Amino acid sequence: MPNTLVPLPAPTPGGRVPEVCLVAGDAAAAVRLAPVAAAMRARKLVRPVVLACGDGARAATEVLSGFGLATDVLVELVRDGQCTPRVAAQLLTGLDHAFADRPPAAVVVQGDSATAFSAAMAAFWRQVPVVHLDAGVRSFDLTAPFPQEGHRRLIAQVASLHLTATPDAAVNLAQECHGGPKVVTVGSTAVDAGFDALDRYVRHLDARVQAVENAVVAGEVRLALVVLDAARWPDESAAAVLHGIADLVLACPDLEVVLPIARGPLRHLAYDMLGRLVRVTITDPLPQPELVCLLSVAAVVVTDTSTPAEQSPSFGVPVLLLGGEPGAWTEPAAPGHPWTAGGDRAVIARITEKLVLTHVERLAASPTDNPFGDGFAAIRAEQAIHWLLGLRDRPTDFAPR
Repeated sequence: MPNTLVPLPAPTPGGRVPEVCLVAGDAAAAVRLAPVAAAMRARKLVRPVVLACGDGARAATEVLSGFGLATDVLVELVRDGQCTPRVAAQLLTGLDHAFADRPPAAVVVQGDSATAFSAAMAAFWRQVPVVHLDAGVRSFDLTAPFPQEGHRRLIAQVASLHLTATPDAAVNLAQECHGGPKVVTVGSTAVDAGFDALDRYVRHLDARVQAVENAVVAGEVRLALVVLDAARWPDESAAAVLHGIADLVLACPDLEVVLPIARGPLRHLAYDMLGRLVRVTITDPLPQPELVCLLSVAAVVVTDTSTPAEQSPSFGVPVLLLGGEPGAWTEPAAPGHPWTAGGDRAVIARITEKLVLTHVERLAASPTDNPFGDGFAAIRAEQAIHWLLGLRDRPTDFAPR
C-alpha cells in the first residue's frame, strides 16, 4: 500500500545511505533526540546528522557529547536582545542554508520551541518530510504556554510523521484531523535517555552533591531533588516555590534538598532564601548522568519540566509537577503520573512532605510500570522514520500497561 504522507521523501541516489537531520535547539531537546540518533547509528539504515542551533546550541552540544554523539552541523544565533520574530528569521535563514548544503531525506524536530518551529518550516519549504517527536502535546489555549502552544499546532500542520509519547497525545492529534498511520505512539525518549545516562554515571563533580548521595544510599537521609527552569518563574512565583521548599526542609529533619540551577536571578534568590539552611545544596545544572543518578535514589522530585517528570516513574520516585494557578493542585490521574500544583507555598510544602513521608511504604510496595515509556521509544521512533523512508515496516504503537 503506498505511503500517503505528504511530502514524500525524495529518492536517494543509488548506493547512498539517506541522511536524516535531527535538530536540537537546547539541552532538553538534545536529551530526547540523543537516543533516536544513537538508535539510527546502531541500525545503519540511515545516517543521523545532528544539527545544533539557536540560543541553546552550545548546551545541546554538551548534552549530546555526554551521550557519545558529536554535533555534525552548528547554526549559531546572534541574539542581542532581539524579539522572537527576528530570532525566528535568523533561524529560518541559517537552517535553510544548512538543508541546502546537506540535503536531508527527512528532518526530525522535537517539542515546541522556536527552533523546532523554524526547522519544521525550513524543511517544509524545501519539500523535505518533517518528523515531529513528542507531537500532540496540547494545552488547548493559544495564550498559555505562549508561543509554544502555537508552535505545536503549526508544526503539526506541516509534519509528515507525528511521533507521540502517549496515547492521549495521539487522541489530541486525532481531534485536529491528524490520524491514521502517520501518527505513531512511541513512548517518551526521555525515559530511554534516563536509562542510558544512568549507565554512563561515574561520580558527581560537586563534592557536596556526592556527599549527599552517599548519605542517601547509606540510608542516613532522604532526598528531595528540585529541578526548576529559571526562565519560567517571575520573582513573586519563584519566591513562593522557594518558601515551600524551605518549609519542607524545616518539617522533615532527615531530608536533604539538592537544587541544581543555572547562574542568574533565580539562583541569587535561592541563595538569599535557602542559603542558610544546612540541608539545602544549591549547585550548577547537572549533566544527565549525574541528574538521573540523584533522581533514581530520591524520595521525591519537585520540578516544572517534563523530562525528569517522565523519567522518575521508572525508578518508583513520585513527582510534584509545578505549574498552573497558585493554590490549585491535583492528585495523579493514574499510577506513575505526577501530582500537580501551582506556585503556592503551603500547597507545595504539604504535598511534598506527604510524598516524602510515604517513601518507605512505596519502597515496600510492588513497582508500577512507567506510563510514559518502557525504554524502547527511540527504537520505535527510528523504525517509524525508516518506515517513512520506505526502509522497514511500521512499528507497533507503545501502549502503557
